[in-house]
Formats: sequence, structure tokens, C-alpha cells
Amino acid sequence: MIKSLSSPFLPLFVTLFLTACASGYKEFYKQAQGATPEIVAAMRVAPPPAIPIVEHAQPGDSMKILDAYAKRGYVMIGNSIFTSGHPESEDSAVCQAQDVGADLVLILNPRYAGSMTSNIPITTLTRMTKASIRRTDGITYYVPVTIPLSDYGAVYFVKQRFELGVFSRDLNDAERQELQTNHGAVVRLVVDGSPAFNADLQIGDVVTVVDGVAIANAQAFNELLRERGGKQVTLSIVRRGQRIEKTVQL
Repeated sequence: MIKSLSSPFLPLFVTLFLTACASGYKEFYKQAQGATPEIVAAMRVAPPPAIPIVEHAQPGDSMKILDAYAKRGYVMIGNSIFTSGHPESEDSAVCQAQDVGADLVLILNPRYAGSMTSNIPITTLTRMTKASIRRTDGITYYVPVTIPLSDYGAVYFVKQRFELGVFSRDLNDAERQELQTNHGAVVRLVVDGSPAFNADLQIGDVVTVVDGVAIANAQAFNELLRERGGKQVTLSIVRRGQRIEKTVQL
């Protein structure tokens, strides 16, 4: 997960300034936890496109951004967050997306991050020539230069296959008290067009049983779904105090 999509990292400026030819999108790419090439290849809907989809957004709440794309079926495989003192080309973000096999790259609009003052050495030459003397003297001046800094960012996604198509979480204390149980998984997001979407599962549904097996928590729920991939399952759900059952083809 991304902890922050908008935090400035001013110390990184020095490296980028000294290596202006390097792409910050590549230099500061960070793979999402568990998003190894093998796992990404196994979970994606189709092979990576030659040219990924490019979208833009203002930096903001990272969880809201990830949830918005998860609802569309996209999961993050990595991100590049950095501060630079020279312009970064969007083509570099697209190139990095191609390198990591992303289906979509979300480029965050650059944001001013202050400035940095540096001293640039300038040497002037004085040439003296006589019949027997040939000398070149140099005087070095240090000129202060103020360099504006900008925060840059890109998030890389792949379109994922889903057994059910829900993102779940554990029950909180209030829900445990209301349901009089510590067990179950709460649906916090439903992926558009997924089996869960077509079966009309709703945000806030509490899944308590799958095919007669009681659900301990969200992790156990996800593991059970993976075990039953491709099969038809019966879900026991508590929705607004009422118990219902849903049969879903994974």
C-alpha cells in the first residue's frame, strides 16, 4: 500500500539534480508489497499492452485513490514518488509503466515543493602572452542559484482477475457487539462487473459462512475464496440485521 502520495522527499533532490539524465519515475520506483512479477502475471486479466492507459489526478488521499481504481478492477503494483529540481517528462512515467508491465499509469500532477539554493562555480580566464611568457590565470566565482522544486508521482496498476470481486476487512468492535460475534468479514468495496457485483453484494454486508464453513476474519475469507476458485459457492450474509444467502459463481 501507499502510505502517502503527496509527501515531499527533499533529500532526494540532490541525486536527481546531479544525474539530470536519469528518470525519477524509474529511480524511485517502489514495488507494492507482494507484487512480484510472478504474482502479477498470475493475477492479471490479460498480457500487458504495448502502450498503457495514461490518466492524471491531483495528489490526494492515497486510500481513496486506490479504492477508486480497485472498484474498476485495477490493483496497484508499484509507485514512484519523488521531489525533483528539474522537469520530469510524462513519457518517462509511461516508459516505466511499460518496463513493469502496467496496464494503466496514473500520473499525479506536479506540485510546487519549495526551493533550494545552490552555489554554482563560474571560472573566468585571463590570458597573458609575451615573447617569453605564456600564462593563463583563472578566477572562480560562486554564484548562488535558487532552484524551484516539485513533487512528482505516478501509480502503476494492472487489471486483476477476481474470484468474487470484493475487498473485505475484519469486524470492528461496534460490529462485534451488534452481531454478538467476533467472526466474519465485512465487505468494504465491490468491483464493478465482478461476480459479487452481479450477485448484488453490498458494501457493509457481513459474510459469516461460505459453503458451511464459518469465516474467522477477512484473511480466512480470501483464502477460502481462492480454494474454491471457479466453483459455485453459497454465502451466508448479515445485511442490516437480516440474514440472507447468496449463491455466486466464482
